[in-house]
Amino acid sequence: MDRGSRNLLIGGLAVLGSLLSLPVLAQTTSEDIHAAERAAFGFGTLRGGANGNDPDAPNAANTVEAFVGDYSVPPLFETPAQQTPDGWPARRAELAQMVEDVWVGRIPATVSEFTITWDKLPVEDQPANYVQEHWTGRISTPDGRSGPVIDAIVSLPRHAQSAPSIISYSYVWPAGRTPNFGPSSAPDAVQQAIDRGWAHVAYHPQLLQADNGAQMHEGVIGLARWPRQQHDWGALRAWGWGASQLREELGKDPRIAADRVTLTGHSRFGKGVLVAAAYDHAFLDAHVSSSGAGGASLMRRNFGELWENLTASGEFHWFTPNAMNFSRDQITVHDMPVDAHTLIALRAPRPLFITTGLAEKGESWVDPVGNWTGFVLAQPAWELFGASVPPPTMPVAESREQTPYPLGWYQHGEGHVPWPAFDEFYDHAERFYED
Repeated sequence: MDRGSRNLLIGGLAVLGSLLSLPVLAQTTSEDIHAAERAAFGFGTLRGGANGNDPDAPNAANTVEAFVGDYSVPPLFETPAQQTPDGWPARRAELAQMVEDVWVGRIPATVSEFTITWDKLPVEDQPANYVQEHWTGRISTPDGRSGPVIDAIVSLPRHAQSAPSIISYSYVWPAGRTPNFGPSSAPDAVQQAIDRGWAHVAYHPQLLQADNGAQMHEGVIGLARWPRQQHDWGALRAWGWGASQLREELGKDPRIAADRVTLTGHSRFGKGVLVAAAYDHAFLDAHVSSSGAGGASLMRRNFGELWENLTASGEFHWFTPNAMNFSRDQITVHDMPVDAHTLIALRAPRPLFITTGLAEKGESWVDPVGNWTGFVLAQPAWELFGASVPPPTMPVAESREQTPYPLGWYQHGEGHVPWPAFDEFYDHAERFYED
């Protein structure tokens, strides 16, 4: 780094630090933090994203396959030696670092020094046919700071012993807001797990790291280091770190099988689950539902949500600050050394299950074809280990021909909802129980 760049970086970080030292932190907005990080790292003005709400807008999101345009993707393997079971660990480590540096961010070393103190209390109104507990992991640092928590509601079959479990990334909705997920009603996800003999773990990632830029410094990201450095982690990686701590704690409970802990998450939490599973192979399986751009969908495709949307002030906190580098000047997502297939491949050879709904029922923003393309391009990583993979032709919706494979795929017949694929995911995970 030359002297001018170094001075710009120091000055930008000073702006960010000064901004967050103001007495009235409640008035700090996501736009403020976004602008401060852009200034800190010299990114300047970023290109705008696509408009997914108004098809007549000048920047309307493309939903026509013929207008996607040409693109090429970075290779999973650069040499024949890498494309072997023995060569994969070193190549995977290289790819994992590239994904960190431009996308999900690095976890600061100070996080390894954190202490987590767990409280596990029965919920007040116990269900009639299963046991329910509230687990809270309180995080503290060696210098006595604390704040964010790992929060989950754990529901277990009565008399459970070594039960499989599913950690479900569960959104905490603002008071008075009722989400509209489409025409069909959701099943009782807890009862569905209990009926199959599973424990259900409703994990609340937002209580560990808020889902906005304005409060970024108040969560585990701020506890580790603030202001963020250029390659530091974003919320997706922070949520995944919390899921891994929760997995480890669940594994200590004799009612839960330590080697049969799985993950599920939808939309932004689908992105989060993919990141968690890619970097933590101790999870038995993971259901990545409708994750779209920034998840399983190939980002080089001009369809639905774009990288420029992800790096704007509403979503930049999910990623490393360096992600903004590919939305400025003449630098684009086509200059990134990785894409969705790279992140998916980091999971190999462990089981993974990717699902979407139908574009015509509300999934065009998520780009089902882009998810399928990322899925297919990641398959060679599983083939290294002798795993069979599905044919490269995208199947019709609700076809189960791809579900038996370790890298499994299922497209249900509804819109932007996760539950039509729940049974298929349970079936997928149970196929790969370890003896």
